[in-house]
Amino acid sequence: MTVRILVVDDNLINRKLACDVLNMEGWEVQQAGDSSEAIERLSTLLLPDLILMDISLPGMDGLALTRQLKADGRYAAIPVVAMTAFAMKGDEQKALASGCSGYITKPIDTRLLPSQIRDILSVHGREQEQLKEMIVEDHRIDMKLAGDCVRLSGHLVLSNTTAEDALATLGDSLPDVVLLDLNLPGMDGLSFVRLVKAEPSTRHLPVVAVTAYPDERQRLELIQAGCATYLVKPIDTRRLLEELEQALRRQRSGAS
Repeated sequence: MTVRILVVDDNLINRKLACDVLNMEGWEVQQAGDSSEAIERLSTLLLPDLILMDISLPGMDGLALTRQLKADGRYAAIPVVAMTAFAMKGDEQKALASGCSGYITKPIDTRLLPSQIRDILSVHGREQEQLKEMIVEDHRIDMKLAGDCVRLSGHLVLSNTTAEDALATLGDSLPDVVLLDLNLPGMDGLSFVRLVKAEPSTRHLPVVAVTAYPDERQRLELIQAGCATYLVKPIDTRRLLEELEQALRRQRSGAS
């Protein structure tokens, strides 16, 4: 799954630098400028896998916020990495005593930051899981857009231009989730879904359907046939990976 990181820093330049470095690693990054905004983000977004926390925040400082989060069962398991521009003797011990899992001094070393984050994610069992995602799409630009979005998040992409090609590929390399255009040449998307769900070896496979021509009757047919969800083009690339991962999570929780 995609790694989600919340960067909490009141300095816009420092926050942007950290976010840019983390985004280049294919991680999904949210940001907040102070403790109040961080709490709001946590309450309204999918929970992050890690929080990068500036200690010197206006109002409630970063260590006080960390202690508050660690006392809340909803957020206690999220690792927090403290950051400070004014490192003093004993600061690292204070950060660890507050519940932080690591400590980074500013200015951040952009070459080291990704490996530092990976080390902490690994310790807490929150490494990014590489998914195998099949895209079935005959429109070259749409396929490239979706494929680039998935690849940049560290996942493997299997591309097919027709439903027939996709069915042939399923036997050799079963994906974790399928992104399916409904308006395909030859066999249409709905027929593909019905065949996939009728086969015992693939019936568990979550399929996310996409169309440029939304139709309520078609949507109901797809859901009844076993589609996990139904998206309308143009695809919002910021939400695409989240939709695919949610479909996979629902399938896994239903199978457990």
